[in-house]
Amino acid sequence: MSKLALKGGKPIKHDDWGVWPIGDSREKDLLSELVIGGNWSYNGPKETQILKMWSDFIGSKYAVAVANGTVSIQLCLEALDIGFGDEVILPGLTWQATAATVLDVNAIPILVDVEEDSWCMDPQKIEAAITPRTKAIIAVHLYGTICNMDEISKIAKKHNLFIIEDAAHQHGSIYKGRKVGTLGDLASFSLQNSKVLTCGEGGLITTNSFELHEKVDALRNCGRRPAAKEFFDNDTGNYVSEGHFIQSGNYRITEFQAAVLIGQIEKLEHQLQTREENALYLNSLFENYDGIKPLRREPGTDLQSYFNIGFRYNKSAFSGLDVETFRAALSAELNFPVMASYAPLNNCPLYSPLTKKRHKISDEYTKAIDPSRFDLPVASKIYTETSLCCHHKILLGTKNDMDKIYAAVEKIKLKVSELL
Repeated sequence: MSKLALKGGKPIKHDDWGVWPIGDSREKDLLSELVIGGNWSYNGPKETQILKMWSDFIGSKYAVAVANGTVSIQLCLEALDIGFGDEVILPGLTWQATAATVLDVNAIPILVDVEEDSWCMDPQKIEAAITPRTKAIIAVHLYGTICNMDEISKIAKKHNLFIIEDAAHQHGSIYKGRKVGTLGDLASFSLQNSKVLTCGEGGLITTNSFELHEKVDALRNCGRRPAAKEFFDNDTGNYVSEGHFIQSGNYRITEFQAAVLIGQIEKLEHQLQTREENALYLNSLFENYDGIKPLRREPGTDLQSYFNIGFRYNKSAFSGLDVETFRAALSAELNFPVMASYAPLNNCPLYSPLTKKRHKISDEYTKAIDPSRFDLPVASKIYTETSLCCHHKILLGTKNDMDKIYAAVEKIKLKVSELL
């Protein structure tokens, strides 16, 4: 066996893992049809088509398309009438946008710690964080794991709280016969370029409530409720409004994004099955491996979608080698970046609420939104000591590719002295 690739040796895998996103003639044809047709804005036939495709796929009564997967959560919060002084519980290990949306409606993000073996929010920590001001829980299904929705739902029901699912990583996951995105009051899906379903940028919101659907639809479209009308009065020279409007802005998706999304949704089912088969096989290789453990698969999971696939590293099995060096060595062997988890939000450079004047509403509010006040020891340990994360693109490879990942870990273990 050659020396480690990080030290100039031959890598286990030297060829490419393929591209993401995956587009072909289908997306080209859809875009060409759109360009010629001339309807480029919003509420067009392609947007209408994707909303039906997505609600049918997820099993929700309603779907709404929005500009991105950040404003999608913001609009969910606004539809639930959550605002100044309200508290929203969310995990301290998530992309910063989950918490930033709470700030953007002037509410208070309450960060709770996660489970060490799933990296998802710890239900016991949720219950301990509830106060009379708590209005909602944002359940983040992180990377390749579904939250413990049974416990989260019990807590929400007990305390009369709303549940928003942050399903940015979970397009297509199935929990006890139901798709993720139908397990709470509202759900948000990101369509950003790296996600399992993408049109470059965009977001989708799902709900089974007509009232919430109507509110979200109005909020993403400058406050226009479906029954409200605007028309130009020739006699007065003014625009006249009839019906009830609400204050909002423009968070709409375009027909270009919708066109690409049609082609991507058509490919999704096959891609989900490929990732699931490869992930189950890869996890089985490490099930009893000393030093690398798969994340827990939530009991009741029928199908797991993967934005990233994560593993837990134990340096004691690798002669004390720190996780940063292990990630670098594994990346070199696989010709693919192996990363840390997200940084915990109590110490995350991208989550800095106090740097924005708009959030300095009062001294009390400023103190309440300071992320450093939250203690997140499990999330911090995951980030600094144990997390190994790979983008879902590797799961579209072959079984032989999964074997190479295992072989790369074995090679590092056998030659760890080169790194110490």
